[in-house]
Parts: sequence; C-alpha cells; structure tokens
Amino acid sequence: MSVPVLPGLSALVADHPYIICDIWGVLHDGEVAFPLAVDALCRARAAGAMVVLVTNSPRPAQRVAAQLSAFGIDQTAYDGLITSGELTRHHLQAHFTGQRFFHIGPDEDRDTLAGLDLVEGADSDDADVLVATGLFGPDLDAHAALIAPAARKGVPMLCANPDRVVRDGGKIFICAGAVADVYEDMGGAVRWLGKPAPPPYEACHKIFSAKAGQSVTPDQQLIIGDGLATDITGALGQSIKAILIESGIHHDDLRAHGLDHLIGQHRAAPDYRMHSLAWQDQG
Repeated sequence: MSVPVLPGLSALVADHPYIICDIWGVLHDGEVAFPLAVDALCRARAAGAMVVLVTNSPRPAQRVAAQLSAFGIDQTAYDGLITSGELTRHHLQAHFTGQRFFHIGPDEDRDTLAGLDLVEGADSDDADVLVATGLFGPDLDAHAALIAPAARKGVPMLCANPDRVVRDGGKIFICAGAVADVYEDMGGAVRWLGKPAPPPYEACHKIFSAKAGQSVTPDQQLIIGDGLATDITGALGQSIKAILIESGIHHDDLRAHGLDHLIGQHRAAPDYRMHSLAWQDQG
C-alpha cells in the first residue's frame, strides 16, 4: 500500500492539535538527542498544540524527565509525560496495596517500586503479582524457568514495558514485553500497562480533555512513533491518525524489506511516514 510521505509536522498541527509523541527512536536514540525533532515539538506548541510524551519506559515519569533534561530536552518541548512505569505504579497502588510482589528486571528499575506499600516475595509463586520491568540477562529460557511456577499458580503479571526490543545507539536489546509474551504462552495472565494497550491513551485523553475543558475526540489527536507494534498498532486501536518515523527501531528492516512487508508482518499501517521528525521538509 502507498503511505504518503509527510513533508513536516507543520502540515498536520492545525487539524490535530493534541499530539502524543514517542520518545526513544523519535526524540533520541539513547545516546544523542535529535534537535530537529525537538524543534518540531517546540514549534507545534508555539502554534497552539499540546504535546504529551508517551514512552514504554518501565521507570517513573520523574526519572524519565531527568533523562530528557540530560539530553537537552526540557519542558519547552512538551506539556506532559506518561511512562508505562508510572502507570504500573498507579495500578499497584490501586489494586495490590499491602500484597506481595516479585520483580523481574534489573536492579536499576527498582525505583518503579520504591515507596509503594508492597512486600517483596522471594519466589515468583510466593507473590500476589509479578512486575516485569526488564530482563536479568539476555537468556529468555532462564526467565521462563523462573516464572513458570507463577503461571501454574495463576499469579497475574504486570508488564511495565511492553516493548519487545529497543535500539540503544546502534544495538538492539530485549525488553520486558518479550518476557510477558513467554508468560502468556504459558497460560499466565498479563496486564499490559503501555503501548499499544489502552492505559496510556486513556491517560492522555484525561490530560487533553482537562486542558480543552471538554472531551477531546480521536480525530483531533495525532500519534508520532517509530514502532509498528506499539505506536501504530496503538493508534489504530484508538482510531487516531499516526506518523511512522522510519529512522527508529525499524530502520534496518525498512532498508532490507520495505514498508509494505513490515505493514503486512505487523498488520498495522500508518497514515503518514517521515524519515525523521521535523517541523518542515529539510530538503
């Protein structure tokens, strides 16, 4: 199918003044920020748009905001920030206060659980809930053995990062979404707290509607992201127009196979595409 190339974000802001923008792969690559992308969001806001950044980071929003600041991306570029880690914290507070959890992920993600009224279990089947923020190491089989007893017992899992992989600089790393897939294959129940599931879009809708003073409709919104399985699939689920950024996670596959192949593989097609986010075509 033919997906039109968008010359710049400026072409859509008037009709879609409520923008949901991905971070990793769109605004930075884990090593450096993309100045033209940040400039595009700043110009969109100057033109009257509202921008909420949405990321499948398993970390609290405050920590991600600090990371953005370190990249030189401050709040002149966005109005709000939603992380799947923050949504996971809210879900734990609402549904598992005082109960036992088992954490799956590196120690650096533990601030997602810090300060919550929870008790850490020693084993996966000794918990009321599993919280997957990432991997201990690259071996998925080792993780499968760890979580299998919980699946047999019927312990639910919260996935604080539905991404399967992420590009960090020039490298690809496996994320918590891959562990959650394994858990579902075992018959375990998974609650997905990030894109493409509804929770982040519901949170955005609340922020947008509060500013507008009335309910914001899908046709007023726009999603920008580099992931067909997350950003574009999420946009389709919410009936929101979407721009695929081709320089992100799919960059190598797009060069090797083309967009039509990937659309067929993921069963998700964007409304527009751009090599990288910019306010206007750079020629």
